[in-house]
Amino acid sequence: MTGDGGSKASPDVLVAHLDGEAVLLHLGTKQYFRLNETGAAIWKGLERGLDEPAIVVQLTREFDVDAETAAREVHRTLAELGERGLLAT
Repeated sequence: MTGDGGSKASPDVLVAHLDGEAVLLHLGTKQYFRLNETGAAIWKGLERGLDEPAIVVQLTREFDVDAETAAREVHRTLAELGERGLLAT
């Protein structure tokens, strides 16, 4: 799912953006997840309909990070979100 650039937020997830972080609630499992500033930025990219490469560009603009590091972080974060059922299938 993360390799094709087509990841998107699951409609079963509610999000609250708080002080640079995000708190996610999966409505199906009733589990909460807390994302740090980087994770929240990645989630915002998903909400905006950005694909994985566009989210990488967003991170390099928003944070002091090179494209290679940003790409690794985006890929890792999307994989983890997918494993937790937070992305649409």
